[in-house]
Amino acid sequence: MDVARSTGDPANPSSHLGNVAEDFRTDPFTVSYGTPQPVGVWSARELGEVMLHYSVNGGAEQTVGTEEWDGGERYGGTNDVYYREVRGLVPDGEPGDEVTVWFTAGGEVSESFTYEVASATDNDVLVLANEDYSGISHNPGYASDSEPNYLQYYLDALEDNGVGADVYDVDAHDRTAPHHLGVLAHYDAVVWYHANNVTTRDVGHPSPSAYVSKLASDMEVTVRDYLNEGGKVLVTGQHYSVEHALGLGYNPAGEPPYCPVGSVEECIGLSDDFMQYYLGAYTHNWGAGTESLTGTDTPFGGLAFGLNGEDSAGNQVLPSSLLATSSFLPEAEFPQFASGSTIQYDREGGAPYEPRSGDQYAYSQNADVSYKRLSRTIDVPSDGGQLSFWVSADTEANWDYLVVEAHTVGADDWTTLPDVGDNHLTGQSTGSSCPASWRSLHPHLDHYQTLNPDGSCSPTGTTGEWHAFSGNSSGWKEWVVDLGAYSGSQVEVSVSYISDWAVQNLGVFVDDATAPGEAVHDFETGLGAWSVPGPPESSGGNANDWTVTETVFQEGAAIRTDDTHFFGFGLEGVTGRENRAEILGRALGDLLGN
Repeated sequence: MDVARSTGDPANPSSHLGNVAEDFRTDPFTVSYGTPQPVGVWSARELGEVMLHYSVNGGAEQTVGTEEWDGGERYGGTNDVYYREVRGLVPDGEPGDEVTVWFTAGGEVSESFTYEVASATDNDVLVLANEDYSGISHNPGYASDSEPNYLQYYLDALEDNGVGADVYDVDAHDRTAPHHLGVLAHYDAVVWYHANNVTTRDVGHPSPSAYVSKLASDMEVTVRDYLNEGGKVLVTGQHYSVEHALGLGYNPAGEPPYCPVGSVEECIGLSDDFMQYYLGAYTHNWGAGTESLTGTDTPFGGLAFGLNGEDSAGNQVLPSSLLATSSFLPEAEFPQFASGSTIQYDREGGAPYEPRSGDQYAYSQNADVSYKRLSRTIDVPSDGGQLSFWVSADTEANWDYLVVEAHTVGADDWTTLPDVGDNHLTGQSTGSSCPASWRSLHPHLDHYQTLNPDGSCSPTGTTGEWHAFSGNSSGWKEWVVDLGAYSGSQVEVSVSYISDWAVQNLGVFVDDATAPGEAVHDFETGLGAWSVPGPPESSGGNANDWTVTETVFQEGAAIRTDDTHFFGFGLEGVTGRENRAEILGRALGDLLGN
């Protein structure tokens, strides 16, 4: 009914709750880092021309005009039929001055806000220090909880490049995000570092740790607004985006600065959209990095450096790998999200989601409610033998599983085989999917699992046992199964990826498989002796299945977009001042076109 009553005068909508559309809504801030200072307000279009008024240190009122904001690179300048955002410039103000701002139009006056001019330099770069040293969630811990611990590493690297910089320390500003107009807009580039900051939690923040401060959201929103208006950003931090990827909840009211325990309905979950669509990293693999890195693409090609050496902060405990968004949203179809890796972690056997050897591997693809089998028949020698293969897996932990199934050809003696190699990848946990009765999706699993009357599950079934892997393998691992039980006979084995009703991770990659008496098969010429027979009849069909393919996902220690560089490690942890300066200099040069 409110909508119907509002059709006659949409600029002044009706509300049975008594809500009133404001004539003005200012975009206030308390700290300015420069003059002239842009300020903005949303104003009812029917009021007409908007004038900006300001006063410096309580002095005489000054008046200047405004212009309608046309929007940024990705949003703004739309949905403005009845209300629009206008901007004006305050031309006066020196460091230490307090400036009060308000707007008028059509005889109406907005609320005012006051900001202090904290800085007004000619520097083009801002270091956004987001250590959260005054918070409570760090890994490793900080030496100081009253000042930045690693800021000097960044200032030194900038100085070595002849670049002057200002600093915005989030903790020192009462744990408040810098405003995109008040602070960030004064700089051509922002270096946003996170050091040991894991999740944004204030002192006194109660358990559970699944709740974080609203500051975590505010920081991303303000940097997003800055990027939308043409800014350039370098983001560093081994833990950055973990809280967003996990969807941790925050209280949007900000008071208290956490979600009241037990009141989930008052919370909003953080989103990883910013990481995916602005920073170009679709997936964040926490702790999947190494301490040796190589630059592989512009602007870091040819660089080689390490982490945690003597001349470094020594704080990189969980360097993270990143998957480029363009691996999931092809650049040809989604050019606005174009991204690619520029630095690789050095690993034996290659990156986690690239072929371990050669140019091809077998890939399961991903789909819910699927039972995907990569199968072959093996003639086992009379003295036994082993099947080995290399696997890189990322499955929904405790719900989706990877197993090696085996049965004697022509017999119904199905079982799953444990990994007897050095990695011991398999266990007998039946996880969460068995108690949730996933046998209704895949009755064949009754061969290996039993749902008990009390709701628990046993890792034994009608003919065999359950030995399985679930979760992330942290790169390529060798999986070895003993075929001694089938000595002198034929056995059919299947590397099987089994999924439940919902939620998919990246899937499973297999390469370099070896059967008794055979050479390594690296899938460079296709499946070879392997086949893709589809699921057991009782499971129904798969939406997709195993395929032999070249690299599916582009992974790296750093991801580049046209406007950003995102490091899955902290620059402060790079060994050698010269290396830190070179990396930072190349990043800024690329962002600023120098």
